[in-house]
Amino acid sequence: MKKTSFGEYFDNQRDKFVKDMQDKNKQQNVEWMERYEERQKAKKYKPLSTEEEQIVRMPWLKEHIIDE
Repeated sequence: MKKTSFGEYFDNQRDKFVKDMQDKNKQQNVEWMERYEERQKAKKYKPLSTEEEQIVRMPWLKEHIIDE
C-alpha cells in the first residue's frame, strides 16, 4: 500500500497518533485479560462454607462431621 505524504510535520503527527492508538489497544487488551482471568478464577473456586473450611484446616474432623 502506497502511503501519501502530506509533509514531514503531518506525517510525524500521524505516525505518533497511530503508535499511541496501538499502545492504547495493547493496554486495554491487557486490562481486559486480567479481568477475564479473575472472572474465570472466581468461577473455578467458589467460597467455602464454614464446615468446609474446618475440613480443609483439620482433615481428621472430616469423619466426625460426616457421621453426624
